[in-house]
Amino acid sequence: MPDYSDHFLQMVCRILQDYKDTCYKSYRDIVLSDQEDSRIISAAWGKDEDISRLLKTLPKWHYLMSVKYNEDQPAEMQISHSDLRAMNLKESDIFTGNLFATDTLIPQHEIISDANQLKTLGNLQESLDWFIRKIRTFIHSLMAAKPTSLTVETTRELFAPPVSDEVLRALESLTAEFQELSELCILVLHIEVRVHCFYYLMPVALQSNYCGAIDDMDPDSNVLKMNKDLAGIEEAMNLSLPPRKFRYIFEGLGHLVSTILINSTHHIKRINENGIKKMCRNIFAIQQNLTNITASRESDLDHTRQYYELLYLKPDEILQKVLERGPQFTELEYMNIFELVKRSKPGIDQKMIDNKLARLKEMLREVNV
Repeated sequence: MPDYSDHFLQMVCRILQDYKDTCYKSYRDIVLSDQEDSRIISAAWGKDEDISRLLKTLPKWHYLMSVKYNEDQPAEMQISHSDLRAMNLKESDIFTGNLFATDTLIPQHEIISDANQLKTLGNLQESLDWFIRKIRTFIHSLMAAKPTSLTVETTRELFAPPVSDEVLRALESLTAEFQELSELCILVLHIEVRVHCFYYLMPVALQSNYCGAIDDMDPDSNVLKMNKDLAGIEEAMNLSLPPRKFRYIFEGLGHLVSTILINSTHHIKRINENGIKKMCRNIFAIQQNLTNITASRESDLDHTRQYYELLYLKPDEILQKVLERGPQFTELEYMNIFELVKRSKPGIDQKMIDNKLARLKEMLREVNV
């Protein structure tokens, strides 16, 4: 039998190649859009060299990869609170810069709306990781059996089949391709959940009415839909992925949602007191849902609520608050608040707003000195 080992391993390579093609077909069946000349955003981004490279530079990706082969006892990601915020900010900037730069809503056919499809993608990813570990164990056993100083005859006496370098390179190459697909699957799931947030929250900013005469006690309908959607994805991911991969998909989502809602002030046409209450209800409903999913307070959404509560104040009161407590938000975020106040109260003089903004810049400059 050792005389036929190389031929046998070549057959193994062909079988692995066929199986790899089957896995890629399964992946494409999930991520291909039903619409011609269209795309699933997460799949396109997963293959985009610039975006995928940026996402893979974040500590959470390195943590995920570092514990890949120690699933029973995964190490905790060692990161300070400030570094965690910096990481979430960087990721949020990547998404908002690409998805919220215009007033164009995301079409439904550009997301994977069926949670069962996402569960299938999760199952594929987890199966690939298991399979990769088995292939690598197999390769290591073959390499350990390769003769070094022993003669071929002695090796045969030990029942270790001779293995050509060509076959080993083929096995390593196939393993790398399986690894590439595995990483693509988990990255697409990570991106997909975030694209869903934009899909539901962009209409909250662009289409909802925040100047109603009646205080609507319910959150926005799109917020309720998003909460239901995320809960469905949570259930699907719990059934298909281990805890460390689940965390990779959902951790940082609160910061992203916070960023979307804060940036929404640039797009909201007008807002009154009832509208402010409505937005605060939206924030609270989202925070409750995300807390149930991540088992974390999601304090970034407390920050968002405080931001919208600035709209209860007059421009002078906002400046006084900055003076007393220091800046809690960026200059652009304060500017968007002042501009929304002006749009909401047409009687306010633009020159007065410009003076307040100039004063704000001076205050922020003094703090940064």
